[in-house]
Amino acid sequence: MVDKVKTGWAVLFVVSLSLFIIGLDSTFMNVAMMYLVKDLHTTLGNVQSIIAVYTLVMGCFVLFGAKMQDVIGRKRTFLTGAIIYGIGTVIAATSLNSSMLLLGWSVIEGFGAALMLPATSAIITSTYSGPRRTFALGFTATVFTVSVAIGPLLGGFLTTFYSWRWGFGLETIVVLAILLLSRHLTESKKVLQWSDLNIKGALLSAAGILIVIIGVLQLNTPYTWLNYAGTIINPVGFAVAMAMILTGVILLVIFFFYQRKLIRQGKKSFMNVDILKSRPFTFGVVSILIMALIQAGIFYLVPLYVQTRWQTDALTTGLILLAAPLGSLLFSLSASKLTRYLKHNHLVSIGFVVSMVAILTLYLVFLDYANLTIYHLIPGLFILGAGLGLALPNLNNIILSSLDESQYADGSGILSTFNNVGSSIGTVLIGLIFFIAVYFSVASSLPVEYPQYQDQQILNQDIYSWVDQVLHPNITSIEKDHNLRSLTLYSGAQGMQFAFLSTALLLFVGFLLSLFIKPPPME
Repeated sequence: MVDKVKTGWAVLFVVSLSLFIIGLDSTFMNVAMMYLVKDLHTTLGNVQSIIAVYTLVMGCFVLFGAKMQDVIGRKRTFLTGAIIYGIGTVIAATSLNSSMLLLGWSVIEGFGAALMLPATSAIITSTYSGPRRTFALGFTATVFTVSVAIGPLLGGFLTTFYSWRWGFGLETIVVLAILLLSRHLTESKKVLQWSDLNIKGALLSAAGILIVIIGVLQLNTPYTWLNYAGTIINPVGFAVAMAMILTGVILLVIFFFYQRKLIRQGKKSFMNVDILKSRPFTFGVVSILIMALIQAGIFYLVPLYVQTRWQTDALTTGLILLAAPLGSLLFSLSASKLTRYLKHNHLVSIGFVVSMVAILTLYLVFLDYANLTIYHLIPGLFILGAGLGLALPNLNNIILSSLDESQYADGSGILSTFNNVGSSIGTVLIGLIFFIAVYFSVASSLPVEYPQYQDQQILNQDIYSWVDQVLHPNITSIEKDHNLRSLTLYSGAQGMQFAFLSTALLLFVGFLLSLFIKPPPME
């Protein structure tokens, strides 16, 4: 076992570098999509698919990456993932077409990230203990949050003044730094042989996660399942997405009972699902899923609104979003000191409460939507970051401290899976809630602003074009048409408020869960 007392911070630095590029990878190309279309001679749909495939690959293989720690060792799994990831960045940076970018970024980098990500939590947990572990987990959570937040800022800067290829080049340099500093990492004991891998379990888990995420992504195109009348859901279109989600959930349930059967028979399982019997672990990973969902949803929705309403560039948008990671940085780094006065689970509960206050603060500023400025969003984002900074490091500490060291690989895999799935769902769910609220707001407001739409048939025919105008407003047209300006501002604000209220409800569920988390004895 690693000497948890004498170990310095070099391990934390190496792990933080890996989390930085993984977080960066998830957002920094979002502002460069039109440049990718032009440079690679492809379509916007292809670029969006490439981004989605990256999430799918990482989500499907993260449990496999966790299990590899038991087969080849924690350090070797981490470094293998880093090497694969580095190869992907080189291919992505030198891409000649969209297929090359798909291979390098979505497939190879996605697989490399799936190997690295679960190993990061296990490495931190096995290396540090007590307040040092709380600090380390808080620091890594903040690094990941900051990298996600500055992704659009950095991507916008590089794309505007240099090239989007420099983003992947920067990641290549970071991977080289990780490999050079890897001597500070200590290897874990190998407990499985290659022949011990439960392939059927691996395929079941990967298929279940894949189908769930694809089903959720299907919900991201509500034009296919909202009825043209604008008032009811088209059961045929909606059923396709829900059927895929249900199928994926069923496969995961089958995977769970199959693994439990193998454990009871004394055979080698792909995942030790018995650790889910631990209440701190199970309630903790569900709480992590909620936090990841909220974080991804807000970081998607706020920049979307900011860029469409005020036509801000990627640089300005990224600067506004920095309020959240600054709040997270301040409170997560002080988490280890706060545990001297409050229990870990109490700090988690406080973090959820602070996050709810932040969301309600953002909700309130949209009440005066006509006079809203971009700077009104900063206090709410900062408070949200503070809530995340209080909750996430303590949640991670509770989750991983509830396990034996022999369970770190499986536990970190499940934790990473919940985190990854939460992020995937969050972007779609919060964005979908916003869209639906805007949709029904436009449907109810059009007959008031434009009398011709009191005719239901005309309203049904034009509703989608009006929703599109609200979601992608033309500033020149808005300035010339007072009614259009009123409709756009009101409906956009309604969408944001409804999304914030839904987010607050999810946070309240997380708060209730935190009340039932009894933390294990901390080292």
